[in-house]
Amino acid sequence: MTPPGISADTDVGVRLVVALVVRLRAGGVPVSTSEVLDAVSSLVHIELASRPAVRAALRASLVKDSSHEVLFQRAFEAVFVRARSDVPSDSGGRGMDPAPEPGRDALLDSVAHALREGDGAALDDALDVVIQRFSANGDDGRSAGHHTQRVLRRMSVPDLYRRYLEAGEETDGTTAAEARVAMEQLSRRLTDLLSGRLRDGEGVHAQQWEDPEDRALLRAGADELAAMRATIRPLARRLATRLGAQHRSGGSGLDMRKTIRASMSTGGVPVRPALHQRRPSRPDVLVLCDVSGSTAQFAPFTLTLLNAFQEEFRHLRSFAFIDGIVEITGLLAAGPGVIDPHHLLTRRGLIAQDGRSDYARALTTFLKDWGSVVSARTTVIIAGDARSHEHAPATAMVAELRYRARRLYWLNPEPRTEWDTLDSRASEYAAQCTDAFAVATIRQLATAVTQIF
Repeated sequence: MTPPGISADTDVGVRLVVALVVRLRAGGVPVSTSEVLDAVSSLVHIELASRPAVRAALRASLVKDSSHEVLFQRAFEAVFVRARSDVPSDSGGRGMDPAPEPGRDALLDSVAHALREGDGAALDDALDVVIQRFSANGDDGRSAGHHTQRVLRRMSVPDLYRRYLEAGEETDGTTAAEARVAMEQLSRRLTDLLSGRLRDGEGVHAQQWEDPEDRALLRAGADELAAMRATIRPLARRLATRLGAQHRSGGSGLDMRKTIRASMSTGGVPVRPALHQRRPSRPDVLVLCDVSGSTAQFAPFTLTLLNAFQEEFRHLRSFAFIDGIVEITGLLAAGPGVIDPHHLLTRRGLIAQDGRSDYARALTTFLKDWGSVVSARTTVIIAGDARSHEHAPATAMVAELRYRARRLYWLNPEPRTEWDTLDSRASEYAAQCTDAFAVATIRQLATAVTQIF
């Protein structure tokens, strides 16, 4: 029944609120019947054509715990984005359709202004229009990271970067480094919004039962990443304990010479077979992680997992790169858990030019500045999606690392079905490696690491 005071032209809004509440309850958010009625009643007092007003009213009515903010945002995006095409044309302008799209210049200005002011609601509203205008088919099976990069290319990040920087120079003297951090913030928020829309068909109810270890890392939203971070630390400790026990166990395979020699004292009967004594191997390990926009949320899990194995290695050194490269060994050692990608992105020297991953430039810099640390005792691990982003390939640099190192492995967070699509050079790089693994989930990542060591 429609609550008192709700007119017939808000029936669409009522149905959408009900759909939103169903998703929230399925995700574990306690929403009472009185709160639902409050939410529906609030629609009478706002302009339904204004998404910020609708979002604020529903959030105030339905969300009482800040820990449920992310789930609310996901559910709101899933319900109201899909509903835009369902609003009747005779709704008299009171449906959920957004205002007409602004011109490109005005759109970029609105995004830059929202970033500068730190206005999350305004940024989300601007990005709603950006996604409608610049995104392609979201049902093509590709990750949110791919769609994000496509949208960023079409909206022209260099142009947005210039607008942000010029506006800051006129007011507070914004530096280039601050502008680059703002662009990374934009990329992460865009990925978050797109991942929610890509998962629209799955629904909140389906997501809550999925094991965090099996959730695709590049498609995970902020709420799921929190569950994944809680999973990775105990998993890493278990794997480290298992690896240490294997290294200490020693024997591996029958030693025929010693067995025959020992059997001479028992008439040639091998009563006590002798095993080869395996010498524990403690390699040097070097990790190079791509932390660009498309893979930034994947890299910290790889670094955390390998860092937990540190006692099993002679030396472990970790580097992060985009188009520049920096060492982060000390940062990882000081961190108590999964490091926030934002902490990586603020490192001086990580962004050298346009802020898009450039394997050739980054690996060339590594070989020039740190190449001497790679020796015949070194196991090198490169973690990244192997996408060129219109830059020159790094085939020669990867081959050089393989030549210098004991072994070279590649951990790719994309499923194999996406390797070699568009600008991916995954197979080209894999041919230069000892082995390459698709590690789209935490479980696959853990399996790959145990196979390597």
